[in-house]
Amino acid sequence: MFAANLASARRATNSLALRIRNRRCCTGPLPPRAYTSDAKSSPSSIHDISARLSSRERMQIYMAQTRRKNLNGILYSGAFLITFLGIAYAAVPLYRIFCKRTGFMGVPNTDVNIRDESTLRPLEDHRRLRIQFASQVSGALDWQFVPEQSAVSVVPGETALAFYRARNRSDKPVIGVATYNVVPEKAAQYFNKIQCFCFDEQKLDPGEEIDMPVFFFIDPSFAEDPWMDD
Repeated sequence: MFAANLASARRATNSLALRIRNRRCCTGPLPPRAYTSDAKSSPSSIHDISARLSSRERMQIYMAQTRRKNLNGILYSGAFLITFLGIAYAAVPLYRIFCKRTGFMGVPNTDVNIRDESTLRPLEDHRRLRIQFASQVSGALDWQFVPEQSAVSVVPGETALAFYRARNRSDKPVIGVATYNVVPEKAAQYFNKIQCFCFDEQKLDPGEEIDMPVFFFIDPSFAEDPWMDD
């Protein structure tokens, strides 16, 4: 009885295996499962990964992102600060160069131009211009600084020479730097210096006194400017 039941079970098992084999042959192999690495197309995978991260790992990721943002902020701030300091440092010499070339704010024009007899000649038929000289000394500089002549009369295109006298009244060596302006400011662009002590350091020993020259001319184009008639 037991052997008969065993034989019957074997026949049932073989019959089931045959049906499964036939089904596989008819339907064919299962298609391979498609996987994708695109995070946008499978948002659920991101949540799954995030859920599997421990609180410590999430904190480490957050701290790394924060450090990266702080570093970027420091780099941007440093670049802005360096740029601002560079502009501030260069502003004064650039402004001085601009004023020298254009005569802006009464600074005499020191732009270098090649001139010959045709471009630089006295306009004898033009009215004479009276160039007056003045001086002012900073209270921090114990110098006496005065013009040796109160005025010079010239016509446009005529060169002229004037002198200033400086004396160190202190008991120690002193270095001074002279600056100058032209009034009215609109005439500064026509005042051209050939030789001048301005913007150069002058060192005077105690009690020393020197004469400093200013060799200049008024540009002939002064006569063509209607704003200079007054």
